[in-house]
Amino acid sequence: MIRTPEQYVESLRDGRVVYQDGELVKDVPTRYKAAVERSASEYWIARQPEYRELFNYFEDGEEISFSFKVPKTGEDLQRRREILKTLTSNRIGGSRLTGIDSLNGVAYACEKLDAAMGTHYSEHMKAYREWCKKNDPSLCAAVSDPKGNRRLHAEDPRQAHPDFYVRVVDKNKEGIWIVGCKLHISDSILSNELILLPSRNHNETGKDYAVSCAVPCGAKGVKFLATAGSENGGHPMIIFDNVFVPWERVFLCGEWQFSRLYATSFARYHRLTAATYKHVTLQNVAGLAMLMAEYNGLTHATRIQDMLAWLAMYADVTEALGKAAALAPVIDPETGFALPNPVYTNCAKYWFASQWHEAMKYLQDITGGIAATIPSMKDYENPEVRKYMDKYLQGDARYPAEHRIKAIQAVIRLGSTFNGVLSIHAEGSLATQRMVVYQMADWERFKAIAKRNLGIPTDHPEFQQPLTPPWTMPESLLQKGRAS
Repeated sequence: MIRTPEQYVESLRDGRVVYQDGELVKDVPTRYKAAVERSASEYWIARQPEYRELFNYFEDGEEISFSFKVPKTGEDLQRRREILKTLTSNRIGGSRLTGIDSLNGVAYACEKLDAAMGTHYSEHMKAYREWCKKNDPSLCAAVSDPKGNRRLHAEDPRQAHPDFYVRVVDKNKEGIWIVGCKLHISDSILSNELILLPSRNHNETGKDYAVSCAVPCGAKGVKFLATAGSENGGHPMIIFDNVFVPWERVFLCGEWQFSRLYATSFARYHRLTAATYKHVTLQNVAGLAMLMAEYNGLTHATRIQDMLAWLAMYADVTEALGKAAALAPVIDPETGFALPNPVYTNCAKYWFASQWHEAMKYLQDITGGIAATIPSMKDYENPEVRKYMDKYLQGDARYPAEHRIKAIQAVIRLGSTFNGVLSIHAEGSLATQRMVVYQMADWERFKAIAKRNLGIPTDHPEFQQPLTPPWTMPESLLQKGRAS
């Protein structure tokens, strides 16, 4: 089934409890109109003739969103990237950005858990995926926990209370009850379903925190606390106040040994998603910098060209790493899942996150000090003020002052604390990427190459040729040289 935008909008009227700046939101589509339209447009574009083949596929004669297909090849991962780039370039979508990554990451982890411990969570997940194919919901991953004292495990009695991580507080033959909170859950207010999973590894004494499940956004006991001052709900806190989850929607419950795998499997898919949408974001940064250089009459300056070249490389290297991560995947022989290349994926995420502030330095340098002192757009909308801003904030006469003013405002937004923190911490901190690359890098091959160059023998299978050149000059050639 492929839903219409209208069906998506109506699905948000499910009785969900949302608080925005102290007030209970009566109707999500009305309160967050622009954001809902943006998300609904993902359903619209999937039905357009020129995009339908990219966004959808047929299974047993039924048209289904490609997002719900289990990735089996690098081409599947790359197609998902093309969908994400299309959405980001058109400034639409978002309510599935994290959810598909959690669907695939948790599904993979379920298969590995079942194989190791004889559980049946993969049956639950397969049934849930079939439900998704038939109902076409928007999904959102709910991963980050408040953590409390980060030096302590969730169950440590020195924590101020036991609910800093979502946990199972009761269970019976019908299902489980969960309590806790998830933080920074982007676009969750605009989604239909939350897929919860652990944010870290848990010990045996903390097995109640090893839980993964799917919860409708309108379920009893779920409460959203929207980001302060946001016009789209932002990245809310989500409270789970004794929420019941039937067993068929439970994908992990107490198998603490696998809590880390659930978290890392999600992260592996989601960092590829991040590198994909960030590529489009970085193209925007580079394009905005070029516009500001043109509006300021500075494209001739060598120092400006150097900064622009760096910004172009910043965007294109991020894309190259993301594409490599998709097209050079790891195909798990037991499950058949295609997993993004772990080294390339984490390199892509680390590259764009670690260089963000450098990019903002160049963008702000090209823009000039006006980005710190310009009057607001509300001033610009006042006819008494607009004439002065148009006159004195004009740059190169070939371009309207309005275009320069809008570009300066965009520079301010991009350089905000929010965007800086988002780039560093979303999809995992820089330390996380370094840790994964250290763990997954092919150190044996690296050492073998180094030994080879040092003339030291190695038993690495790729470097078994003789240490000396396999071809040597015959004596006749040497004699010819000596004779001359």
